[in-house]
Amino acid sequence: MSIERTDIEQALDILGPGTRLDVLGENAELLRYAESEITAQHSERRLRVRVKVNREARTAGGTLETLEPAAVQILADRLTAALADLPAPSGEPEQTAVPSVAAPDAEPIVVEPAKSVLDCDPAVRHAWFATVRDGLDESARLGGAIRYDVLDRVVADAAGLFRSETLTKASIQAIAKQDGQSASVKLVHRDADLIPVGDIPGRLRDALRPLPVREPFRGTCRVLLKPSAVNTLIATFGHWALGAQHYASGRSVLAGRMGQQVVSEHLTLVDDATDTAGLLSGFDAEGNVRRRTPLIDRGVLTGVVSDRRRAELTGGIPTGHAVPDGWRFGGDPVPSHLLLDAGEASEDELLAECGSGLVVNRLDYLRVLHPKQTLVTGTTRDATYWAEDGKLAAWHPQLRFTFRMDEVLNAVLAVGAVREIGDQTFMDSVVVPSLLIDAGPLVLT
Repeated sequence: MSIERTDIEQALDILGPGTRLDVLGENAELLRYAESEITAQHSERRLRVRVKVNREARTAGGTLETLEPAAVQILADRLTAALADLPAPSGEPEQTAVPSVAAPDAEPIVVEPAKSVLDCDPAVRHAWFATVRDGLDESARLGGAIRYDVLDRVVADAAGLFRSETLTKASIQAIAKQDGQSASVKLVHRDADLIPVGDIPGRLRDALRPLPVREPFRGTCRVLLKPSAVNTLIATFGHWALGAQHYASGRSVLAGRMGQQVVSEHLTLVDDATDTAGLLSGFDAEGNVRRRTPLIDRGVLTGVVSDRRRAELTGGIPTGHAVPDGWRFGGDPVPSHLLLDAGEASEDELLAECGSGLVVNRLDYLRVLHPKQTLVTGTTRDATYWAEDGKLAAWHPQLRFTFRMDEVLNAVLAVGAVREIGDQTFMDSVVVPSLLIDAGPLVLT
């Protein structure tokens, strides 16, 4: 689904001065499977047009699913009427914008879409499924999904801003069940040809190793979080703690602590949509260029991410982290492409240092109970183990955690040398290694 510039310019002409368009064409090819059989395959096509009009310090917005002139004209009439009904602003209007291009190097990176995803051959996805299914033991059952996404993005305004890019993403999630236990692997990349599908069966077979099942452990112990679990932890922490609006308003646990030690000295975190280790992107929903933004350097808070409204916290230049208008996860700037530096420990060394403790491969979710305290609750899922003397000794029943994310990140003892790329529904990409957490902040009850 290509987005024609002529259609964008026509829509801007109809909507008039002060208009910004954020247009997303979503093209998805999906293959689902369960019980080792393909259950569904379908294509999804969707155009989403977010419109924001700002005139005389009054703002109105709306959405469309087409750029047809008649539909745009209807929305234009409604927005004009809505603006007329709004009360006149009193006092000095709030400064809501800074220039989109505020520095000599402010051109976004050029993202080349991956041909492997654009070509979108269904036979490849069927072959992926067969490779994983046929590589498992006969008694194992496979479920999951394979998805290819092509996202055409345009941000343009009536003042002449026009940015466009085509982003690609391929992903495969494979969940295997055997003898009452489950294990999962999810791989994500912008180029389908670079996803090592052939490695998945071996990883699942290894994860489904025959081990006894122990009784639930109660109390405190060291916990080894594998990359999939760290993905959820880092993404959730970043969403609530590292945005400029949360920082400025005092809603972040890190508010007022710039330059101070806020997490373990083992952790260095950046947001960088230009790093090929993650999924690439050139600009945000306001058209601001995405910039590499150091957030935490060896445990010390060094920055936050911003949009135009909060650019004063980032030297007057937005870092490229505005979210779409009406976004269901809130309207404040949040990280989008997090990368946690790798450490030096191999997975075997992390397990050995864990000693006797819990090994968590995946967190099913984290629900925020108290944003300022970073208090969350969540559950483990798939391949949760108990280790004894640095070796996997038993399956541990799935369990629920309630903990403060900042305390967990302050208790990191060691960082793995191998990173994996993943995504979240509220974040484009997250690249993280395993983390070994000291006994204390994660209490098993």
